[in-house]
Amino acid sequence: MSGPQSARRVIHLTSWLSRRGGGIPPVIWALARSLDDLGIPGVVSGLEDAFFAEDSKQHSGSRKSLTIISGRVKGPAAFGWSPDLASRLAGELGKGDLVHVHGLWMHPGILGRSLSRRMGCRRVVSPHGMLEPWALRQGSLKKRLAGRLFENKNLQSADCLHALCDAEKLSLREYGLKAPIAVIPNGIDLPSSLVRDEARRVWNEHPHLVGARILLFLSRIHPKKGVPDLLRAWAHAGPRAGDWRLVVVGPDECGHEAELRRMAVDLSLTDQVVFAGPAYGDRKSAMLAGADAFVLPSHSEGFSMAVLEAAASGLAVLLTRECHFSELARAGGAVEVSAGVDGIGQGLDKLLAMGPAELAAMGAAGRNLVRKDYTWQAVAEKMKGVYDWLTHGGPPPPWVELA
Repeated sequence: MSGPQSARRVIHLTSWLSRRGGGIPPVIWALARSLDDLGIPGVVSGLEDAFFAEDSKQHSGSRKSLTIISGRVKGPAAFGWSPDLASRLAGELGKGDLVHVHGLWMHPGILGRSLSRRMGCRRVVSPHGMLEPWALRQGSLKKRLAGRLFENKNLQSADCLHALCDAEKLSLREYGLKAPIAVIPNGIDLPSSLVRDEARRVWNEHPHLVGARILLFLSRIHPKKGVPDLLRAWAHAGPRAGDWRLVVVGPDECGHEAELRRMAVDLSLTDQVVFAGPAYGDRKSAMLAGADAFVLPSHSEGFSMAVLEAAASGLAVLLTRECHFSELARAGGAVEVSAGVDGIGQGLDKLLAMGPAELAAMGAAGRNLVRKDYTWQAVAEKMKGVYDWLTHGGPPPPWVELA
């Protein structure tokens, strides 16, 4: 499709624009950059916090064609009400723009609905896994209340919903939503290759890791990620773990890391498990490049950027079916198991028994799949097709399901 058929601009709107927003902000920044490459200027908008300036500078780079609009929160941070953001966006949004809301349950979603209605703009909503059954059970009372007060209206009035995979599309339909649904995965930029010996230097700060083989967990440290099950399964593995060590990396949420550290002590795993804190930028890249395999034992994912990053880095992956990336296993890039101690234990038995050549072959298969189907260029082309269809009509793209 030619450039003139596209929306004038896409206004990406979310809650937190920093690392506080988990995996959503990096997705928004990458999508906005890739759409910009296709000739669709973007506005990235959301809430400010202590990390906003640093993280937005890192993600936006030197792109002057990307506009950043942010606002400070007034009142409870959990709701994210920002009069600053509302007034700045009201002065920015114009005819021909398209609003793309990322994430649920907070005031920016209400803002996206009200602004798009006022200006007559089309609106896409990406729940990013927040309507998955496990996610809905967490804080269910608050979510039911938010649904009745505002979120159900936001979702039901959307011109198009965006699901990251077929499983998420089914969750949206089971929630009762009738709008068209575009099924488009997240993407990734393939990392440049690091010399493995150089990358492994990041582990030298931990004596338990020198000379060990590394199974890396790198994601938010949150109950839904299933790390307690992983620790229990690792304890059952016992001598079969051999020279393998488990490294848990990521930002702590809900004080969950303290709980996991106590569990590691209770399970006598202090020599087997290292908690390495959060990692960003070059440090994160070095950890991925220097690991031997990757694990995500999650109970619920929309579509995991952590798994995608691991596969792009050429790592063999152990993941649960709840990560909704069975394609990686079918391509030979992962061992897929059921969530829970038993399933993860079975996966560990397979993965930890593999030699270097078998692990490398699995990692290469995963990287090849990412290169073929999951680059940001491919994702942006599909999203542009959705925007063009919403803006100008005609038949929907093949990846859009009508109600």
